[in-house]
Amino acid sequence: MNETSNISDKRILPTFLLFLVLSWPLGAHRFFLKRYASAILFILTIGGLGIWWIVDFILIVTGSMTDNHGKIVKIWVD
Repeated sequence: MNETSNISDKRILPTFLLFLVLSWPLGAHRFFLKRYASAILFILTIGGLGIWWIVDFILIVTGSMTDNHGKIVKIWVD
């Protein structure tokens, strides 16, 4: 099986920057990954009262965050 078939076209760097700048008020990193339902829940629950914010930080930094197709956002830059 081809290992790159499970890696997203999205990159970690823009995801991480959106997370740092616009995650708390807008959940922008989740919108960038086209995870619209969870982005709206992120906004409505204020980042799961901070818990989702911590979990997302860990997932992004470790390269374990997934996009809307369930593919791993693993590559930092091109």
